[in-house]
Amino acid sequence: PPMKRLRSRVAPLRDRRQRREDEALQAHARALKERHAAEERLRASLAAVEAHRREVLEEFRRGCTASTLAHHDGYRRLLEQRCLESRDQAAAAAAAAAESLRKVLECQRDREVVDRFCARELAAHVRDQQREDQANLDEMALRRRPVSAPVSRNPLFP
Repeated sequence: PPMKRLRSRVAPLRDRRQRREDEALQAHARALKERHAAEERLRASLAAVEAHRREVLEEFRRGCTASTLAHHDGYRRLLEQRCLESRDQAAAAAAAAAESLRKVLECQRDREVVDRFCARELAAHVRDQQREDQANLDEMALRRRPVSAPVSRNPLFP
């Protein structure tokens, strides 16, 4: 006969923990994507500041008016402000990514605890099933040959 189906007491908990881990992994993927985007924005803002600095130096070498320099200085302050905001966003995104990774690892540990319990539960079920199967086989063997009947060793005379 086929093995009895294991009715796990913790299967619903395992399913919930697996879903929680999957959700944490998805959130971590989003956090990593946002961190990458924030780092790209920071690199772009730093590059814009550097490009503007080179442009101002070139204009200064060629000679320019004080009003042009004042205009450039205002634009430089705007670029630097954007750079600071980008740096803050990148730091916040990095912290969010670290926190989401911590959550993923916590969810994995929680699921692994339940997985170990499920493995022990399955092993116990298999052992119980094997004992039951062996008992059934022993009982069938006893039914086929009564214990009190003499056993003939000669195959010609049963």
